[in-house]
Amino acid sequence: RRAKLRLYLEQLKQLVPLGPDSTRHTTLSLLKRAKMHIKKLEEQDRRALSIKEQLQREHRFLKRRLEQLSVQSLERVRTDSTGSAVSTDDSEQEVDVEGMEFGPAELDSVGSSSDVDDHYSLQSGGCSDCRRPGRPGLS
Repeated sequence: RRAKLRLYLEQLKQLVPLGPDSTRHTTLSLLKRAKMHIKKLEEQDRRALSIKEQLQREHRFLKRRLEQLSVQSLERVRTDSTGSAVSTDDSEQEVDVEGMEFGPAELDSVGSSSDVDDHYSLQSGGCSDCRRPGRPGLS
């Protein structure tokens, strides 16, 4: 039983940092140092856990902020590609014509269906000339 205790104390000496007077340690001084070392490690663990929680909160905040900025960026791109987001002039009111079917008489008054496709192509930024530098609102 004493041999086991000696073995454990030797193992404890290897784990606990010993001070400058490490020539001879009593069992009591070794146990006191081990106790102080354990308290120090527990405090470091508490601090690390606190920092980890703080970083997790910051990470969640930054993810939400990134999502908000991404949505704003997409809205800005949509606004830039279609002109202005809100039109006050009734004559400029947009109508969804992609899902509509036109008869032969209606096509004459509206134009061909390829004209409608070109209109949407221009609105979505499909025109390479429309994106040249120097045009206001486009880049």
